[in-house]
Amino acid sequence: MTNQSENEETINWLRKEFPLFLADTRKTVKPHIEQWRKTVTETRQALNKFAKEYQTDIDIWIKLAEVYPQLELHVDNIIDGIDNTEFQVGTDIIELAHIFEAIDVQSDPDATSILSVISSKNFQKSLIHSYYETTLNIDRLPLIQEALELHNNKYYAGSICLFYGQFEGVLTDSLEKVGYIVKEGDKIKPVAKDGKVKGENLTGLVPKLKHAMTRKDELGKFYEEIKSHKLVKDDEDQTISKTRNDILHGSNMNFNTEKRSAQLILWLYSMILQVRVLGI
Repeated sequence: MTNQSENEETINWLRKEFPLFLADTRKTVKPHIEQWRKTVTETRQALNKFAKEYQTDIDIWIKLAEVYPQLELHVDNIIDGIDNTEFQVGTDIIELAHIFEAIDVQSDPDATSILSVISSKNFQKSLIHSYYETTLNIDRLPLIQEALELHNNKYYAGSICLFYGQFEGVLTDSLEKVGYIVKEGDKIKPVAKDGKVKGENLTGLVPKLKHAMTRKDELGKFYEEIKSHKLVKDDEDQTISKTRNDILHGSNMNFNTEKRSAQLILWLYSMILQVRVLGI
């Protein structure tokens, strides 16, 4: 058989068989093509919808990616503070916006820390706004604002003493709101789980914290964390409840540091958010 004959045979076969083969192939492939087209269309629609809804966020992240090399060392220093056990209670309330608002790219990154965040205007405005959204005593708010002013002006002895007082005040208000205690005249009495009022008088921060912890609910667990937390790493005596008495009774005269004041701001804010979540 010549090459020409072979070619003619092949052409004739293709003319006869290929249309059938192509038809079978289309039947097999068509559902997959249609599904693929449907998937592409749905994906395109979803992406368009996402882009419209989150365009502002996308723009922010694009801008952030552009400037992040300048921010990275500042952010790392803040994250180190958040991971530090001395600031463990309350760091979950720090938002991304608080971090970036606290950064001055013109300054030395070593000067940026978690203390910068706690002293920032947005962070402190968030604290004040959160207090407004609770049902706690509104007359306490000017005292909290004054303590924040003292902190911002570096009068840490004043801010710490005032924060300690307001810390206990918010604790007392929250316990009264949930029915853990009742006020009878100038006395504060604990209420048992069965609703009975006990005769003892809860004076000071520690007895109130201990009473809250007996309830074993979310508020009690939060106050247990506060009571056991250390202000100074690995120092068992440096808890908020143990150091408070030393400071307010005058035996500790080396307490007036920015870090101690900032810890109290963070914990007060955390407490405010906790009671707000519980609808107090």
